Amino acid sequence: MIAYLNRLFNRIRKIKKQWTAQKDKDFHDHVFAAQHYNPFAFSYFGYITIKRFADLAAPYVEKTKSVLDLGCGPAEITCELASRFPHISFLGVDHSIMGIARAKINAQALNLKNIEFQVVAMEAFQATKKFDLILMFDSFHHLSKPRRFLDRMGGYAAQFLLIEPRGDWKGSHIRDFDFDWIVSDLEKIRRRLALKIGEPDAAAAIPGRSEKMPEVAALENRYTLEEFTSFFKGFGLKVRGTVSGLEVFPPDPFLHSPSREFFGSKAYEIFSALDDMLVKNEMDILAKHWVIFASKDLKSNDIRIPRPEFASDDVESVRGPYDVEFLEYDGPRRVKGGSEFRAQVQFHNCSYRRLSSISPENPDFISYRWLDKWGAMVQRDGLRTPLVKIVLPGETGKAEMKIMSPENPGQYILAVDLVQEGKTWFSEAGNPCLRIKMIIKK
Repeated sequence: MIAYLNRLFNRIRKIKKQWTAQKDKDFHDHVFAAQHYNPFAFSYFGYITIKRFADLAAPYVEKTKSVLDLGCGPAEITCELASRFPHISFLGVDHSIMGIARAKINAQALNLKNIEFQVVAMEAFQATKKFDLILMFDSFHHLSKPRRFLDRMGGYAAQFLLIEPRGDWKGSHIRDFDFDWIVSDLEKIRRRLALKIGEPDAAAAIPGRSEKMPEVAALENRYTLEEFTSFFKGFGLKVRGTVSGLEVFPPDPFLHSPSREFFGSKAYEIFSALDDMLVKNEMDILAKHWVIFASKDLKSNDIRIPRPEFASDDVESVRGPYDVEFLEYDGPRRVKGGSEFRAQVQFHNCSYRRLSSISPENPDFISYRWLDKWGAMVQRDGLRTPLVKIVLPGETGKAEMKIMSPENPGQYILAVDLVQEGKTWFSEAGNPCLRIKMIIKK
């Protein structure tokens, strides 16, 4: 019954988002085209995920001679593995031309001679030989017909290794056992230290980035362990969880500095130890990603039942430069398309710095973004409204926002946020924005 409901929700999601294979490809081309940075340095917090996923895959990869990575994208994890195992041959496959272009740059940066790439969709890929292992890092959930895919690809490999988001019966990603806040809090500490020692704090430029997003995001269907068991009929499964797979990045995510490199390496050590701690306490299956090893040689499934998560009082977080709590929205919830309207917003400054719209460098403003009713970004940049006064730490601020509604009628979400001009949106620094359901009329 659960598997049926998941398939039903996935089908509805596909129809609602007007998904097509071409739009999925366009989305990934846009994402990968913006990647102009070194992914193999701890100063980039995404390297925590790259290195941890490679750590978790390594015990299975090291026993092979040939590995196929399907949906490799820029192949950061596979390049990390290829650098560790130069005697193993790797083939990376992805439908995104931009993704494979970045993959080749990453392989060249590591001087890899044991990895090749092909531009082709996962479900259209035709293998010409058998492989010892097929890898899929956060790509299985992009398949439109996973059962048919596995029936075909199962003839080319007896082993699969997936790292996939933890899903529920609705096909949603369960993030309630999430430790991304560790990175956010460490970055707050690092920033204060950098100010004390006078370390330069300038963001690295990212050339070629476009703010215009494709009309439709990628197809993403999350699955339960019951469904993975059903998909891999004829395979035995071995499953463990991991809290790696960071989704919240600090401001200036591409900044390179000695303190960022130091704190990034310490964050990696913390996430590694935390993964092992959760396994030891039989709670890792509750984590937001699963490492799934499927093998025809396994005679039974090794899927542990997790201990229950214990309730506990919330611990006060480390204060950072972008911590605010939105208190009130007083404004319309039904407006005409393409019209300007006003709304009163109140917020509490929970950060350690004063918020000011008259600061000569990087002033703070109230602003907004428009999301569709599913939460996907429709408009990334809204009108700026200055704060009526300087808001000191611990004080409450308010503003009468000017807001321009989308042209097209329908159901939307108004995401009220603060922005430090030239630095970051507060929500992109890990602070929740205020989401208001809106109806846009003709």
